[in-house]
Amino acid sequence: MELVEQFYTEIIPIGLWVAMLGLGLSLRTVDIRNIFASPKALTIGMVGQVLLLPALGFTLAFLLAPTPAVAVGAVILAACPGGLTANAYSFAARADVALSVSLTALSSLVSLVSLPAFTFLALEAFFEAGTMPTLSASDIFAKLFTLTVLPVGIGMLIRHRWPERSTALIETVRTGTLIFLIFLIGVGTIISLDDLREHFARTFTVAASMNVLSMIMGFALGALFSLRVPQRVAITFEIGVQNLALASLIAVTMLENREFFIVTLVYGIVMKITAMGFMFAARRWLARDAAATAQAPAGTMTGGLPESSR
Repeated sequence: MELVEQFYTEIIPIGLWVAMLGLGLSLRTVDIRNIFASPKALTIGMVGQVLLLPALGFTLAFLLAPTPAVAVGAVILAACPGGLTANAYSFAARADVALSVSLTALSSLVSLVSLPAFTFLALEAFFEAGTMPTLSASDIFAKLFTLTVLPVGIGMLIRHRWPERSTALIETVRTGTLIFLIFLIGVGTIISLDDLREHFARTFTVAASMNVLSMIMGFALGALFSLRVPQRVAITFEIGVQNLALASLIAVTMLENREFFIVTLVYGIVMKITAMGFMFAARRWLARDAAATAQAPAGTMTGGLPESSR
């Protein structure tokens, strides 16, 4: 499993760091200000990601996990912020990137407390006392800062310094992000085949249930509160696509327990298929919504909302 672990803990973070740099290139400070000026979508996304998703993780762990290690791995996955992969899918789909990055930034900060707390609770719930490994909040902070805040900040700085060149690079980086995501599906599946054969059957139910139910939950929250289509797509990715790189780093590097990594491995295969399928559907949905918005007169209904409220 060593090659698989290296792929998830070393290769994926490098590629997604570049994707986050691309996100920074596509953002302006006014985009972030606009998100906080209308905090409805941000609040909904944070509640879903920080509270509802870990609750779902614990529920599935209790109901479906076949072993304590799988149960803890499922909770770790659910407690990780959406992060890099969710941002990359939102970027590739042309969803609300500013909302996606804002949710990642805030959930990453909250996870400095929530992730160790939920991991500790999971270890307490599923393992005997005295066997719990330690988890460093400072290590989590360093990883999150390096993989999210730093590349986005660099990208925004480059755009501020060289706006015309940055604008020309955005579509190139977007295309590269899409290619990279396809690469993850192909290579991740191939190098994981042996481990998947060994562990797929006993972890598929909990991994697939978490992925499908979390995506449904994200989509339903956006629809329930009548968010704009780009916001719905972004929140679906943020809640429904977990940070495999961070979950892998915690399981393999910080907790030093490969068994916690098993559910992440199986989840990663399922997630890539469902997220990629939703991404292509969302691109068409967003294109139709944009066309309808451009053609509709002020005050008419587009994308399920009056234009005046958008």
